[in-house]
Amino acid sequence: MTEFLWQILPWGYQVLLSIEAMRNGFFNIIFPIITEIGGELGYLFILTVVYWSVNKSIGQGLAYAYMISGVIITWLKAVWGIPRPDSPAIEDALKQVGITRRLMPLAHETSPAFPSGHAFQATLSWGYMAAAFKKAWFWVLAVIMALLIGFSRMYLGVHYPQDVLAGWGFGIIYLVIWWLAEPYVRTWLSSLAVGWRYALAVLMPLILLVIYPAHDSSSAMGAIIGLGIGFILEGQTIRFTTAGSLQQRALRALVGLVPVVVLFLGLRVLFGIFDEIMGPTMLIVWHVIRYALIGFLAAWGAPWLFVCLGMVEQES
Repeated sequence: MTEFLWQILPWGYQVLLSIEAMRNGFFNIIFPIITEIGGELGYLFILTVVYWSVNKSIGQGLAYAYMISGVIITWLKAVWGIPRPDSPAIEDALKQVGITRRLMPLAHETSPAFPSGHAFQATLSWGYMAAAFKKAWFWVLAVIMALLIGFSRMYLGVHYPQDVLAGWGFGIIYLVIWWLAEPYVRTWLSSLAVGWRYALAVLMPLILLVIYPAHDSSSAMGAIIGLGIGFILEGQTIRFTTAGSLQQRALRALVGLVPVVVLFLGLRVLFGIFDEIMGPTMLIVWHVIRYALIGFLAAWGAPWLFVCLGMVEQES
């Protein structure tokens, strides 16, 4: 498989050069925005709004599906280790087929290229919401978003077309498996004592991180820990509902996003300083802590704030 991916790398590069020729000022603004919608900050908005203001159960399932997919993507990328289009490692492969023109990417990524994480997670997340909400128009929206986010990665010059195609394919496979398995997992977890659920929420991500201590997956592992603890604690102490008018739900989302985004961006700055001085192991630890705090704030802290402000109803 790896040999085949290297063989088609020049073809993918030629496609990117063709896409580069289509660039203009308008697209240079639009496609970076679309990429951001399929990035961390975009999903932070989507996951929290669904959980707080649309459907709590769907929001929880979507959050877990998305975070675990981040771990799977890191593993898949490590298996094949295909360099990005701007990597010097592809120079010989391009020269062998006579490609002399070089791509000018609009962004830079350091992780391996294959498969595209943005395409994978767009397919998963939007597909999960479409299946959960059971609206025909949402399926149309889901397909459009997956296509646009995947294409944006090629437009920016950070992924080959084969990366994006594989991301869509893996995303569909993962979505089907997750959708079929989730009801059984939820039933099993609900049968466990609360202490075991807390233990699993913390220990499972840590065990996976010890088995494969990758920097790129540490953020997802940390978020899983924070979300897991927060979801369980919310079910014990708050038990909010997403009921309310459209205006109430929108206001709830706005109020909740303020502290979550502030914490997200604030810790990004703080941990950016640590990135310069910490070793690889401590960086993983810091990333776990950072995203665990963000996950906990989203899962429990914001709902607690909603209760204090009288913005949600609680289950009896």
